Amino acid sequence: MTHLSNKKIMSIVPVVLVITSFLIAGASVSFAQPGPPHSNQPVMIYVSPTGSNITGNGSTATPYSTIQYAVQVAPPHAVIIVEPGTYNEMVNITKTLTVESLSGIPGNTIINAMGQVFGILVQGHSASGTIISGLTIENAGSHGVFIVDSSNVIIEYNVLTHDGLNSTLTNIIPEDKAIELVGTSNSTVVDNIVINDLGGGIGVSDNGPINPGYIGSGMPSVAYDNVISGNSIINTIGGCGIVISSYNAGEGVIGNIVTNNKLVNDFSSIIVAADTPNTAAINNTVSYNTVLNTGEAGVVVHSNSPGDVVVNNAIIGNTISADGDPFSVPNIPIYTGILIGGEGPVPVINTTISSNMIDKETYGVAVINGIGTRVLSNNIFTTSVKIPVNNTAIVSTETVQNNARINSLNEVIASLSSQLSNLQSSVATSAQLNSLQSTVNSLKSSTVSNSQFNSLSGSLGTTTDVAYISLVLAIVLGIVAIALALRKK
Repeated sequence: MTHLSNKKIMSIVPVVLVITSFLIAGASVSFAQPGPPHSNQPVMIYVSPTGSNITGNGSTATPYSTIQYAVQVAPPHAVIIVEPGTYNEMVNITKTLTVESLSGIPGNTIINAMGQVFGILVQGHSASGTIISGLTIENAGSHGVFIVDSSNVIIEYNVLTHDGLNSTLTNIIPEDKAIELVGTSNSTVVDNIVINDLGGGIGVSDNGPINPGYIGSGMPSVAYDNVISGNSIINTIGGCGIVISSYNAGEGVIGNIVTNNKLVNDFSSIIVAADTPNTAAINNTVSYNTVLNTGEAGVVVHSNSPGDVVVNNAIIGNTISADGDPFSVPNIPIYTGILIGGEGPVPVINTTISSNMIDKETYGVAVINGIGTRVLSNNIFTTSVKIPVNNTAIVSTETVQNNARINSLNEVIASLSSQLSNLQSSVATSAQLNSLQSTVNSLKSSTVSNSQFNSLSGSLGTTTDVAYISLVLAIVLGIVAIALALRKK
């Protein structure tokens, strides 16, 4: 057997230790580094008013000049980034895309749809997953944003104003909402501002022979599990503030959620309804909204026609004040916080009314044609409400016997009204709107991604620490090895 001398062994040790330690460090460092770009990374396409659809290629250096052209040439799942400016066009999306402003400030990135039917049209299942974010959409003849026969669409952080200018809709029940979802499900409309719109705020409906958002009929489909949240709807001139309504026999609006929205000085309020014969509104929830000074009752759940099914809807935690019906409908109170029943011959069934705060109404809750309505005793009515519930027999005794009537809520309503008035003033000018929306977007983005960011930071921190520790250990071992070798020479 061949033996190595101590001197030879010690001369090899530094090399072995150095190589080993740097291999360890290298493995750790490479583990912390990002890998190569994934093939499924989205394509980024830029649009600018100073770009060109002829010489541009959609890059930051040579962007396209119109959003529609970018949409046309974009592959599915691309991200179209719209630089500040005004775009006089209608955008028609039939594949999954993200269209977002570069600045995140709607006030400086505007789609002017003057002379067009829609500002943005998202249509078909192939467009499912589309995102529209950070734009101002104005002056459309009908809808600012119209989503039809799609799913998992997100409409967020946009401003819609002066849409519904010149409707070309010829349906029995035309809807000219700023944002309308027809035959669409699992979609989200969040943190948008609708102001001074002619056709109303936000609508969700089924589709079929009556397509309430378009000309002619549509594909029969239910509208289910959509979320309308965090939107501000101010000074709409016609139509409902928010409406969840069924128009097609055999279809329906099911499991939709309307929550945390603010409606101020609107032509109408929040409506859940089955309108034409044999339609359905089931398991929808209206919760934690603020409705001030709107036409019609603050929240309405009603049926309109024979064969309608309106059942198991819930009205929870809303703040409602000074809402009145602009129409003279027989047997319906003019000033009402929550109205159940309405015009239909078929009763509304099993509606739950809980934890609402109602102020400045003739009736707090009016049940005109309802069966199994549960008005829980945790609803609060101020002394300005003359008749809290029009029929004490429908008041639930599940918790406490009597409904609370307090004066202090007046202060809450006054404070809230002041805040909303300030909001209305804030969006009166472009500069103020830009500032407001920028702040909202910054706060929203930071809170939405906070948990993910913390988790990611923790992971990166851990892997980075491992890399640094390994690298330091490698260097130390290398130095020690070299020192030992020098001593033995």
